[in-house]
Amino acid sequence: MIPQTTFDSRTFRQACGQFPTGVTAITAVTATGEYAALTANSFTSVSLDPAKVLFCLITTSSSFSVLRDAQRIAVHILGHEQEDTARRLATSGLTGAERLEGVDWTAGPDGVPVLADCPAILSGRTDEIIVSGDHSIFILDIDHLAVTEEEIPAITFYRGRFSTPPTPTAN
Repeated sequence: MIPQTTFDSRTFRQACGQFPTGVTAITAVTATGEYAALTANSFTSVSLDPAKVLFCLITTSSSFSVLRDAQRIAVHILGHEQEDTARRLATSGLTGAERLEGVDWTAGPDGVPVLADCPAILSGRTDEIIVSGDHSIFILDIDHLAVTEEEIPAITFYRGRFSTPPTPTAN
């Protein structure tokens, strides 16, 4: 196969979709009580010491200004049974508060929404926002962490669809 040198954004997205990614829910709260709640699959760890992670967000997102102004942001690794939550938080045309309606959550540190039943939750403050192309890269300093003791497979996103991996079996 000879690589293409010219392509459009749809073809680029299709190429990137060949790589399966985990699915996260991002929640945030500002000092004035505005909420952000969205689904993101552009997430990775950055540093172990100090603990840092990043996620990417298109700069035209309705959640951008809330995340930029947030006093705290939480990243939730979603489990394989949380597709409904992932879809709810991916609904366009709703505010963060509206997306959270019907989703099981409690107020965590600084009031940030913390979703129930996630395999892991990482929470912290924005260290840096880097604009690159049509996206912004949010780098977070993590100061709160919760990890379940259960083995809960994460939900993934592959070729434009949510994918539910099989539940691990005991050996």
